[in-house]
Amino acid sequence: MCRMLGLISIKPTTASKYLFEDECSLLAQAIKGNQSDGWGIGYYVNGQPQVFKSPNSVEKEVDLFKETCSRITSRIIIAHVRKASNPRRLPRHMLIGIENTQPFHHKDYIFAHNGTIYIPDEVMASLGEYRKLVKGVNDSEVYFAYLVKELESGKDPIEALRAVEKGLWHMLKLSKREKRAPYSSLNAIFSDGHRLYAVTLYREGEKLKSICYRDTEYFRMAYKYEGDRLIIASERTNNEEWYLLHNGELLIAEPAHDRIVYRIVRLVDIH
Repeated sequence: MCRMLGLISIKPTTASKYLFEDECSLLAQAIKGNQSDGWGIGYYVNGQPQVFKSPNSVEKEVDLFKETCSRITSRIIIAHVRKASNPRRLPRHMLIGIENTQPFHHKDYIFAHNGTIYIPDEVMASLGEYRKLVKGVNDSEVYFAYLVKELESGKDPIEALRAVEKGLWHMLKLSKREKRAPYSSLNAIFSDGHRLYAVTLYREGEKLKSICYRDTEYFRMAYKYEGDRLIIASERTNNEEWYLLHNGELLIAEPAHDRIVYRIVRLVDIH
């Protein structure tokens, strides 16, 4: 299971405070939680998505991580540290590599996911021409391709995410696999270059705790609002004022004049 962080700001800025300076920064989470299967940072330059990724353990590349984070200045930043999932039960060496490292990107979209899709082959079979977006064997990339397919069919992000979630349950039923759910978590942070989206949606891990402070559920994402910027993360990075998303909620943040405005939408009812 992975950790991730997103930032949206009125003016271009760095995310260094949250990525490596705070006591529970993304780097601290990666080291403490053994998120050692690659790391990456996505951002925008003149509206165009850029992604820097390494398939190596961030703990072994601390200097490179800090240097990269410090030099990236953008209105939108999405960072990810990976602990590889393996629903296909592949040999470990097949799981690690730049093509399997997040964030993923396509056209204007940058996307990061924390969780496991248990039926990646069934989803792949449904993608049609969007199968070409899947370059590796990471089930998170299959989720991304499925989401892009729904977005490019004309759905808005809320409708697209609901369609993906509903579709996964339908595919699980058809597969006749004995799984309680088609995914552990659909937690994701993604952007279209204008808005930042953050999904908290999980079906497992209710008894697991956050890595650093151990005071929230592992999959329950937290956000910090500062007026001119908003930070969303797998868990809070410091002891400042953060708020929690409830399971099944989607946060949407975007610029409006000199402020970031956001709203929270009930995406799925969790019973």
